[in-house]
Amino acid sequence: MTIAEKLITEGMEKGMEKGIEKGIEKGMEKGIEKGIEKGMEKGKLEVAENLLRLGMGIDMIIKATGLSEEEIRKIMN
Repeated sequence: MTIAEKLITEGMEKGMEKGIEKGIEKGMEKGIEKGIEKGMEKGKLEVAENLLRLGMGIDMIIKATGLSEEEIRKIMN
């Protein structure tokens, strides 16, 4: 193997390693974002459920939580 071939091979290996690292990093970021979104959605549903128990109307719950009427009605069932 010539020096040039060796350098090319090393460069390709380093590039692949960096690509894998970036891919893992992006995957973790997306996973964290999805986890946060799911947690926020679950929190909204819990708040809506509590407000329903307290007798608050659906229109007010929609305004307070940002949930749709359909989502709130699912909680009621």
